[in-house]
Amino acid sequence: MFSGTVEELKSFMAVLLRGELFDAWEVTEAKVETFFELSVNGRLKKDFFEEPETVKREFARWGEIKEIFFQAIKGKRLPGMLRIVLAADRDWTEQIIRECGKEKEEAGASLFLNIRYSANGCQMVSGVSHAGFTLDKALDYAWDAALQEFFKKNGIVVSTQ
Repeated sequence: MFSGTVEELKSFMAVLLRGELFDAWEVTEAKVETFFELSVNGRLKKDFFEEPETVKREFARWGEIKEIFFQAIKGKRLPGMLRIVLAADRDWTEQIIRECGKEKEEAGASLFLNIRYSANGCQMVSGVSHAGFTLDKALDYAWDAALQEFFKKNGIVVSTQ
């Protein structure tokens, strides 16, 4: 499990809330506390869509809901808390599973990034939901390495002290 603190908070929040970097990631849940609490379960309500059978994913993408969170947060006061659980898209997940040689054992696994902002700063924590019971940590290590490379490539400074 990777755990770290965002060093350049203002630039990271601009990327998260106004940029497109995380737009394709799926939101399993998100919550913000300002003068009110906004909580989102990202699971799609497929009956809402005109052709529900064409919707292949289970969750809303960050790009589809981030404006709601931006509107809730913007202003002179910082939010008391912001928590977002993002899942890597299916293509990236399958690529990481293939690269660590676990195609059969981990088919259906999910890779998560937990973002937690509070007065103490912003924490990033990785997570893996395995397809079944396993003691093998190869996918966990591969996901941690991929996340750290993603941060580095995109100029997100995360310390792991």
